[in-house]
Amino acid sequence: MRAIPLHLLALMAAATASSPAPAQAPPAASASAAAPGEAVPLDVDPPGNEKTKSPTFDEWAKATKVRLTRTGPAAAPCTAYRVREWLKVRCLGTKPHAMVVLGGDAAEVSFWIDRDERQGGEVQFPMRRGDRRVVQIWTGGVDAAGVFKARPSLVIQEHWLDDRAAPTVTAM
Repeated sequence: MRAIPLHLLALMAAATASSPAPAQAPPAASASAAAPGEAVPLDVDPPGNEKTKSPTFDEWAKATKVRLTRTGPAAAPCTAYRVREWLKVRCLGTKPHAMVVLGGDAAEVSFWIDRDERQGGEVQFPMRRGDRRVVQIWTGGVDAAGVFKARPSLVIQEHWLDDRAAPTVTAM
């Protein structure tokens, strides 16, 4: 792949800024049925208003894979699943050291850190209208002096504003 010269990028940006934005279909209309095994966009079938208990292990085993609203490179080893209004973000090989709710509602949030060959972890929480939360996942390692140093590795944000049809969930 060839790099685009900066002067051409500036011209492309100017042309894009002056041209009208293309019309976009509403989320439900633009999302075609996902192929088997593919993640379904989170906004295709938003959760209802019913408040349910956390899913059982068997329910999670049959859960639908979902695609979060936005993800960054730190979320590459992660997969999201949904059962009713519940979301689970599972990341393998990330070697998490700690997980914490930095802000928002911590009620019904649960964490799991693998201490086996999977070296991953997961966070589960409900997505309900009016919810807001930020979860931080930390990894760590020993520095050159042999001292353990924790470092932030992934931030998961979830919010569902009252005027929105579906929740917004990002993992960066």
